[in-house]
Amino acid sequence: MEEEKVFQRTVENELMSLAHEILRHRKRMQLSDIHDKAAAIVALTTSNKEIANAAIPKEQAAPTALEEVLLEPVTEIAFEAVPVNFVETLFEGNNTDYQRIISMLNSKENAAQAKAFIEEQVRPDYDWSSKESEVVAFIEYISSLYEV
Repeated sequence: MEEEKVFQRTVENELMSLAHEILRHRKRMQLSDIHDKAAAIVALTTSNKEIANAAIPKEQAAPTALEEVLLEPVTEIAFEAVPVNFVETLFEGNNTDYQRIISMLNSKENAAQAKAFIEEQVRPDYDWSSKESEVVAFIEYISSLYEV
């Protein structure tokens, strides 16, 4: 047990030393030097994990629910991007109005209801007379949200 603590402190010291060296010399280091330091860090952390895993008794080896979640690969989060051209051209740059309209459209059950809402409720509040192509693109965009 004491040997494990000494080893762990030694590994931590080596990691800190490598990190400080990278920080101190980062402007003068070549990419190959950085790669070598990164490989050394990986080697240290890998051997540290192997020793730590070996020290765990077999009956405790099963990860907890939290550990399982933390070990899952990180997935890309899909964010809905606000089509700036719609905000700028149709809603006079007012993102709040755009978000309010999108929120109301979320309550519609299908694309036909959403289109009717845009034509009957939203369009009269804005002067879209010279922006017909943008209106068509906006309606197509909203309709595509219901196809998913």
